[in-house]
Amino acid sequence: MKGLIARASRAGKAAPLGGGNWARGDAWLLIVPGILLTAGLLMIYSASAGVAKARHGDAAYYFTHQARWALIGLVALAAGAWVDYHRWRRLIVPLTLGALALLAIVLVAGWAVNGSRRWLHVAGVSVQPSEPARLVLVLYLAHYLVKRADAVASFRGLAPALAVVGAGIGLIWLEPDLGNAVVLGLVAGGLCVLGGCRLAHLAGLGALAAGLVAAAVLGTGYQRRRWTAFLDPWADPGNTGFQMIQSFLALGGGGAMGSGLGEGRQKLFFLPEPHTDFIYAVIGEELGLRGTLPILGLFAAFLVLGWRVALATADPFGRLVAFGLAGTIGLAAALNMGVVTGLLPTKGLPLPFISYGGSSLVVNLFAVGILFNISRQRGVR
Repeated sequence: MKGLIARASRAGKAAPLGGGNWARGDAWLLIVPGILLTAGLLMIYSASAGVAKARHGDAAYYFTHQARWALIGLVALAAGAWVDYHRWRRLIVPLTLGALALLAIVLVAGWAVNGSRRWLHVAGVSVQPSEPARLVLVLYLAHYLVKRADAVASFRGLAPALAVVGAGIGLIWLEPDLGNAVVLGLVAGGLCVLGGCRLAHLAGLGALAAGLVAAAVLGTGYQRRRWTAFLDPWADPGNTGFQMIQSFLALGGGGAMGSGLGEGRQKLFFLPEPHTDFIYAVIGEELGLRGTLPILGLFAAFLVLGWRVALATADPFGRLVAFGLAGTIGLAAALNMGVVTGLLPTKGLPLPFISYGGSSLVVNLFAVGILFNISRQRGVR
């Protein structure tokens, strides 16, 4: 594995960018999320207009709120792109402590919705601490793996990082937010592999984590019901299997060409959360495969772009951050689409850039900005 990292480092040095250390960056890192964001705003209006009119008397209610968050997110993207990403490393201790503190606070003073305590009300605005915590813990782990590169091959050297990241995953799990916990756990494992940790240690930890997940799913009533609904949603079509069945009906009804933008029926009080976790089903119903496949392709392209930046980056910290940030967005998208299409049990994870939700959108756009900043400094160590 160290050979892989070394080869990637040499590749980064062998392909310096024009304009000295700082170059123009990979514009596609901005274009692809921009397309997804535009599609998301369009589909949020289409998916939520009926629900918004019934609940708030304004068909554009959710669209307007998301548009405001998009503007904030674009400011965050600009900040991430402008500020040298090495500066975030210098602030890693207060950022990590702050992220863990917010995760603990939300368990005590958070706003409970549908049995989950994931949101904090701050000045009239709801924020989800697990979203920024996921980004901060990726930065922390990348920092630790580079700083202790000579020690992480031993379990003792890796243990402090595992304790910090494990604490974050545990707090997110307790909300409960299984989706973000799984994303962070898988990305952390991948970064440890790339950072030179021993596969035997990681395999043992992976087996332990899998056992804990299985115990939590089988031992928690609502998680167990989600699992049984995943295996056979038709066994309880009016309750636990309802959401999954409505998603199938939306996707199946859309076919190859779709029913037409705005013409979907499942979003009209049949499909729960049509503008959030299950917006991909609305895309499938209204735009068909000609809509869902390009979205899938754009996420795949973004993942490739992010990893290409990582492989061309000379700085080990920047390389791991690029892998981690691209991986969190790509994996979250894969899990969301897997749930909507019935390949995975329900997890409550939004589709990045597209689903309604301010915290997710702002953090993901900030991550895009950091990736773009790394792409501008591929020759800097």
